[in-house]
Amino acid sequence: MDPPGTRYVQCEGRSLAYQVVGEGGADVVVFLEIGLHPDLMWTDPHIHYLFERAAAFGRIAYFQRLGLGLSDPIDQIPTLAQQADEVLAVMDTTGMQRATLVGVGGTCGAVAVLAARAPERVTGLVLLQPFIEGVLREGGGMPRGWDAASRDRYVREWRAAYANWGSGQVLSAWDSSENSPFNRRIMALLERCSATPATARAYLEWLFRLDGSDALPSIQCTTRVLHPTASSMPPAVSRHVAEAIPHATLHLLPPMSPGSSLGEAWVPILDHIEQVATGATRPVNANRYLASVLFTDVVGSTEMLARIGDGPYRDLRAAHERQVRDAVERAGGRLVSVAGDGTLSVFEGPAAAVRCARTVCRQAAELGLGVRAGVHAGEVEGIGPDLTGLTVHIGARIGGVAGPGEVLVSRAVRDLAVGSGLSFVERGEPALKGVPGRWPLYALSDSEPAPTVLPRKLPRLSMIDRAVLRTAKRAPGLLRAALSLGNARQRRRTRQRRRPDSRRT
Repeated sequence: MDPPGTRYVQCEGRSLAYQVVGEGGADVVVFLEIGLHPDLMWTDPHIHYLFERAAAFGRIAYFQRLGLGLSDPIDQIPTLAQQADEVLAVMDTTGMQRATLVGVGGTCGAVAVLAARAPERVTGLVLLQPFIEGVLREGGGMPRGWDAASRDRYVREWRAAYANWGSGQVLSAWDSSENSPFNRRIMALLERCSATPATARAYLEWLFRLDGSDALPSIQCTTRVLHPTASSMPPAVSRHVAEAIPHATLHLLPPMSPGSSLGEAWVPILDHIEQVATGATRPVNANRYLASVLFTDVVGSTEMLARIGDGPYRDLRAAHERQVRDAVERAGGRLVSVAGDGTLSVFEGPAAAVRCARTVCRQAAELGLGVRAGVHAGEVEGIGPDLTGLTVHIGARIGGVAGPGEVLVSRAVRDLAVGSGLSFVERGEPALKGVPGRWPLYALSDSEPAPTVLPRKLPRLSMIDRAVLRTAKRAPGLLRAALSLGNARQRRRTRQRRRPDSRRT
């Protein structure tokens, strides 16, 4: 799936940016927090995978509020009621009569207000680490779920993070288990493109003082409150939010494993969103599906590197990688990974994978590279943007026994490609390393059968038509003269019909 185009809807006389993935199923609106830039989130491969998975069960619209990211700038932070109107504007322009709403941090207050104000438009709520009751409210008083020490520590930590806006430091306060160098680099980019430091600091101070808790008892829809256990916010805060909503449940999210990406942290969150939006619980094997995998590998790369040198080989390999990426995308597949001199791609159908493999091998030959390819079809399992399963390993082994410029396929691919016009020749039943049994393999034939051309049925000619045709073949000049004489007579008749009758008075 390619990132969607950004669309705009007029709200309060300003252009509010939003994006939509998916075409059917459940309608979901995700109100993104200040640092989650809609375009740049796609740079995380796991977030890319999440969007693809979400599009499989529904139509997902997502946006940041006015004044942030891709939307028009504004002079002041919108109120909770105005932000709720922005959610409605996105729903109306996309034709969503009812939708599940997802709030993230400071946007939870706005979706909660909309759910209480327009229950006929909201089918469910998912509130992730809800900032609904400010910790520095006007008039003082200790907000529910806090004590003085935890509140003061929380304020110091968030102010320090926002004082270094654009560095990714907010991850340490949001969920410390996500606070890795890799994630901080991505988060820093998202922050800088979403808001200026001054805008971010003003937003934080507004967040500390907001209070949308009055709306919570009026919410009628099913609600899930999600709380990361590694958050600097005490779990008691989210528990009080869940208790204040009549049909809400609290769910603690486990800490992420070291090295997990931002997108991986959202996998369990998407599970909750899907369950609220569709009422269904995904089975354990929900990420398993039938696909065709294509492996390619440069043959004799070490020898070529030694012969032409590091720089020229680096340029040659980069050109080959660009060719592979372009060929895969044009064939409707997805380039999963590039490792060393090899690539792994996935396709919905085997014929597209085989044709792509042939294109890759031919284009590599034009660069002076010998590339071998292997194609296998079977059930694979998606782990984020990556693939795993025995099908993947078998495909790699098939590619490993192919020769330079050769495309080898399994029997499954050959059988599924029947009727596609592709032809194969037998290549025996070699043993594939680590794979039990013998595997019949087939090589793609160099030539495809020419398409069948049906003869046109010519019309029957009359005796006069046949005589004219014989004259044209024997004396083409005579026929052209006769045609010219006939055309001249026709032009004279036309002029006489158009000339006024001189005998009339």
